[in-house]
Amino acid sequence: MAVDQEKNRIRRVKLAILASDDRCSLKDIIDSDPDAFIGIRMLYASNTNGAQLQVKEESKHVLSGIFCKERLLAYSDAIYKEMQKGTSIIAYKRRALFDTNLLSDLPKFILGESFTTRESVEDILNIVSKDYAGGFDYSFPMLENLREFSKENNPHPVIKVAAAKYFDALVRGKENYRGRSRERLESYFQESERIWLEFRSSREAWEMVDRRDVVYAVMLKTFCLCWEKNSFTIESLLSELVDYCLEVLGVFPLKELYFAWKAIVGLSLGYFVPIFDEPNLKSPRKKSIDRIGALAWDLFMFRFVESLLTEEKGKVFYIPSVTTLDRGLLNTIASCPLKAMILYDHLRFVETIFEDELLFQQCLDSSLTKNQKSKLLDSSRGIKGNKRLRQYVVNSINDSEKRIRKLIS
Repeated sequence: MAVDQEKNRIRRVKLAILASDDRCSLKDIIDSDPDAFIGIRMLYASNTNGAQLQVKEESKHVLSGIFCKERLLAYSDAIYKEMQKGTSIIAYKRRALFDTNLLSDLPKFILGESFTTRESVEDILNIVSKDYAGGFDYSFPMLENLREFSKENNPHPVIKVAAAKYFDALVRGKENYRGRSRERLESYFQESERIWLEFRSSREAWEMVDRRDVVYAVMLKTFCLCWEKNSFTIESLLSELVDYCLEVLGVFPLKELYFAWKAIVGLSLGYFVPIFDEPNLKSPRKKSIDRIGALAWDLFMFRFVESLLTEEKGKVFYIPSVTTLDRGLLNTIASCPLKAMILYDHLRFVETIFEDELLFQQCLDSSLTKNQKSKLLDSSRGIKGNKRLRQYVVNSINDSEKRIRKLIS
């Protein structure tokens, strides 16, 4: 019964947000169903109220905010009570999330080498040093490189993290740019290798990679179904994907289905948002599987940010920005406008709501069969579903890759 009550509260919070429009303030939204918002913490994007915590205009050529608007509002029970009496003191932490391309370019920058993005890398490092007080995070590219580190005789992952540690020492005043040499970077190899070995043995890190693989499995299945059919409707494809998620994966991953919906809309109507607007994703080609794999990492950024937002408690909130040397990642953020992130700390659950999610939810609801709705409402299903073994995800990925290769040939 408790699980059903929690699931209902999550639905009510989402409904209150999705039913609002630009004329509604955050207070209006909360007051529409106050009991549903008890115990949650939330970041909510706004153009009219809130803190100006997004990326500054002069930095947008190399950094991007995660949220879709210029300002952010924070909410919690304590904040709401204090705001009713006057003001509330809220603490915001800012960090720049390094993308994989930046971490790959960092050793070349530190060693003084010439490369095409050198000026952009320098701009990013200057902004991180000055505007972000040296706050940066390179764990996302570490996740993307985790399998590479485990491969035989691959030196690059260690060099990349060594460069990040060197830059951290620079920011802290323990190093300087004068006298840069390979030997100086090599002095961080031991620390980098220790970090990688700890990361490789971390169950949490591998679980994050598993979560990315769920994104990959759903996107592979989406393109496979679309490319195999001569004609289809958006609702029919979504319904097939829902069956796939419930029966093969054991979960009902709304974010992944939202991403799939955007791809299906493009392939059925010819209206492609930036992330899907490329030949390798419009029809099966030689590089299509590789592009879907890279796409899955870009889309996983939202899942990754969710995990970071759970780090802080109370009236402290973490606000991430993303470096944009990776054009695909920039297209992902532009294509999936993020309106709110809601934290249910007691459930260790984060709900992400996108700006255009109401249309997606309406389309999804119209695609669900009675049997699917019955499964989703089953009281035996947990809040996060009944996830099946990783082996089923692996089998599905292999099957979809084979089917796409067959389409290519």
